[in-house]
Amino acid sequence: MERKICWARVLKNISYVLFPIFLTILVLLIVCLSYPLERHAIKEGLDYFETNTFAENYAMEIFSGLSAVNILKDDNERNIYTFYYTQTEELENNDEANELNYYSEYNGNNVIWLIIDNKTKKAYTNLDYSLETSNIENIKNTIMQNQKYWNYQNGNIDTTVSKLNNDNIEYIESGLRQESMEIIGGDDYSIYTAVLDDLEYIDDIATNKLFYDVLSSVNEKAMFLIPVLIILIIALVPIIIIGVGKTKKEEGIKLNWYDKILIEIAAAIAIFIGCIGACFTLSVSGMSTMASFILGISVMTVGFLIIYLACILFFETVVKRLKTHTFIKTTFIYWVYYKIKGFLSDIKITKKLILYFILFILANLICFGILWSNGFPGLILTLILYIATYSYLSKRIKSYSKINETIHELYKGNTEIELDENQLVKEMQETAKEINDIAGGLSNAIEEKLKSERLKTELITNVSHDIKTPLTSIINYVDLLKKENIQGEKANEYLNILESKSQRLKKLTEDLVEASKASSGAIKLNMERLNVNELIKQVSGEFEDKFKLHNLEEIITFPENDVYIYADSRYMYRVLENMYSNISKYAMEGTRVYTDIVQKDNIISIELKNVSKQKLNISADELMQRFVRGEASRNTEGSGLGLSIARSLTELQQGKFNIYLDGDLFKVTIEFEKK
Repeated sequence: MERKICWARVLKNISYVLFPIFLTILVLLIVCLSYPLERHAIKEGLDYFETNTFAENYAMEIFSGLSAVNILKDDNERNIYTFYYTQTEELENNDEANELNYYSEYNGNNVIWLIIDNKTKKAYTNLDYSLETSNIENIKNTIMQNQKYWNYQNGNIDTTVSKLNNDNIEYIESGLRQESMEIIGGDDYSIYTAVLDDLEYIDDIATNKLFYDVLSSVNEKAMFLIPVLIILIIALVPIIIIGVGKTKKEEGIKLNWYDKILIEIAAAIAIFIGCIGACFTLSVSGMSTMASFILGISVMTVGFLIIYLACILFFETVVKRLKTHTFIKTTFIYWVYYKIKGFLSDIKITKKLILYFILFILANLICFGILWSNGFPGLILTLILYIATYSYLSKRIKSYSKINETIHELYKGNTEIELDENQLVKEMQETAKEINDIAGGLSNAIEEKLKSERLKTELITNVSHDIKTPLTSIINYVDLLKKENIQGEKANEYLNILESKSQRLKKLTEDLVEASKASSGAIKLNMERLNVNELIKQVSGEFEDKFKLHNLEEIITFPENDVYIYADSRYMYRVLENMYSNISKYAMEGTRVYTDIVQKDNIISIELKNVSKQKLNISADELMQRFVRGEASRNTEGSGLGLSIARSLTELQQGKFNIYLDGDLFKVTIEFEKK
């Protein structure tokens, strides 16, 4: 079975490893750039041993040795610098000195020295006593084995450090100062010093060399690496956040026991683990040798790793709680609030109101008492009390308002509205649930009604299609009979009646099918930008002969410029055709028909007005219904579907269709947005 890999978790773990590495390198680079050590020497590409810093550190060590020897001239000062001495036959036969003193308080540094007092014939060294350092010659040999040395004898300096020779030593600010040269006093002292080649001790010389070498290696790359590292660190953060809580076995966020305890306890556990790591880090001390330095760095690394793991532990639990929306619910304050709220929820509403009122009065009395005695603290407590009371009442008023608005929307017929129970206070959540159920029931009822309406429409369409087949046969046979030249006036009259009624039935079935399609929306529209002026001219031209037949004069008013709407040209033509057909049938003969195209702001309105030849004994709303016509014209050829079809087609094209009746004046307005 193929194992499923959770790549979000894999990338998160990789990011956890890379994050401290990138951050450590970034901090080191910033420290290196901000550290002022020998900037000019780095730019010149000098070796560390050629810098002023090395020369000054070396000179300071020589000066410290001279100071210790000078203090020893007074035996009372031995408690400051402790030496012990030895006398041997080898020393007695030595012309330079007959007493060798070893510096017993030497803590380990990389500068070794031998100082001989030519007057007292005493020699001093900071080397440990051994067979190889048992006499002056051996000590000299030990010192001279190193590449960097500085010797002084008979007023002359012999050194491999160019900045400490006779010509340059006066420029060393913190090295062999004037007083140290006075201590030397010409021929009073012979001095032999050297810097250990391996720099095995941790002192200023070794530390500064480490910094100098790092600075030299990263100096040119730091300005490029720093922004790159910052971008990488920022990029790792969302990767870590996305991967927190992800597992290959479960969808969503997985919580463990640590993520479910109070956040304060989780923080205390993380701090305790971090303190263990801090103890490791702070326990490191006394790194005088390179070996102890490496050991100390290892212990510090373990300490920082423990601190880092503690930070990861707390960071992950915070992110998980935020992702699952449980952060607030796992705080101690919320826990107290939840317990109190649970207690109060068991009390009936009247008892709750009395209890809240009593608590409010008691809190007021306490706050006023503190205000009377201490002033400012009481004022702060009073403000907090009133703000909390306002917040409590505000939440309940908002919940009531949302419920009220929802009920109002339901009253207006919006059954799709739904209350979010989580946004309401607890005591109103049950009411919200019941309102949502009512809205859902109404929505289902409306949906069932629409479904029933669609079934009716489909039935009408199917029946109409079934009627058209025999009707077509009737029309064809009537046409054939008329071509037979049947004799007899009655027979021809019957044929004319059959032809008229069959044509009317055909028109009725066609209108019925079109009305059902228009009302159900089962029409495919081809919306395009139409020129209204041209459309009116086209329809008007089609009905010019019919208007003349009934002695109707059409007066058209166009706007100065062409106006456009967004509609289907075929169905828009059908709407206007129905209106013009209606006018040609029912307008009073010898009257004028007015067609006005009006532009108001962003609305294009087509207005058709005519005078009815019969008295209109019906309202505009009733006239818009299917199969309804004016009473006086009930026996005409109309099906009563024309206006209904026109309105449905107009609304399908996002337009508005209205009828206005004023006495015998019949007015239709068709409105679209301007395009």
